[in-house]
Amino acid sequence: MSEPQQRRPVAVTGLSVLTALGRGPEAQLSGVPAFSEVRRFDTNALRVRYAALAAEPGTLEEELDLAIATACAQTGVDRNATPLLLALHSAPAFDFGQARVYTSACVSGSTALADAAALISSGRAERIVVAGGYLVEPYQFALFDAGRALADDNVVRPFSLHRRGTLLGDGVAAVVLEAGAGQAQLMGWSRTGDAYHPCQPAPDGRGLASAIERALAKAGVPAEAIGYVNANATGTAFSDAAEAAALGAVFESSPPVSSTKSLHGHALEGSGVVEFVVTVQALLEGKLPVNGGFLEADPSCGLDLILDAPRRAGSAYGLTVNSAFGGANTALVVRAG
Repeated sequence: MSEPQQRRPVAVTGLSVLTALGRGPEAQLSGVPAFSEVRRFDTNALRVRYAALAAEPGTLEEELDLAIATACAQTGVDRNATPLLLALHSAPAFDFGQARVYTSACVSGSTALADAAALISSGRAERIVVAGGYLVEPYQFALFDAGRALADDNVVRPFSLHRRGTLLGDGVAAVVLEAGAGQAQLMGWSRTGDAYHPCQPAPDGRGLASAIERALAKAGVPAEAIGYVNANATGTAFSDAAEAAALGAVFESSPPVSSTKSLHGHALEGSGVVEFVVTVQALLEGKLPVNGGFLEADPSCGLDLILDAPRRAGSAYGLTVNSAFGGANTALVVRAG
């Protein structure tokens, strides 16, 4: 593994999140799936009617504003004087003063985090706020339903035999990154594209495997040091198998793995930021979240899955990965403390 270039450390100094599991990072490690029948809008004409909905959220703009304010307050950052990178489905109606809006589907949030880390580590910025969000609404819900991407048994079962698809979920999160030391560090990051198919990932997971290897090299961390992987796994047949192949190509022995989409649902553009917060919090607490909905081992997904109950962390290092249509992949290496 090549030596990492000399650069400034990137600290995680502020975290804020809302999902159906609750408000705040501490609420995200309960281990109990939060899916229920959608009452927010009419689903009578649809095939699937379940999602993970937060209790009485505000509008997406209101929740983003609160998430940004909360994360900034934790570290005393002046949000009005700090660049903001925002991951959303489209440009917001409200002006948050964002420097950039990321609309690159399910890697939007993780791409924004990688860009922020690169700017800080290279000395081009002292601190950056990254925020992203999605609240379940009728248009995207209907599109996923029409595409038969949603689980018709109302459960997300990542890496499990007989998995039937994903379910959407509310997710709004914000992260403050700064040069220097903090409660955690974003040590390595990478983005790749496998250009295999407009929708399906490369079956051997080569694009994601490359992203993980490059992020580890940037961090200067050997694969065997990783003690937790927050997987992208959406509970769909092709993508879960490809991700398992990617992890198998990088890790000689599988670290503990879970996809927390099985608990809080798929927050689309907000997923990368939500799952980054979950990963950081899991490492800080030393409590690794479960991979929910599991039925039976799939021979194509031979991973050390965290089942039944949260597991104690055996390392301060973790990895969170995301993938999107078009073969886009991201990997972020985190260290607690």
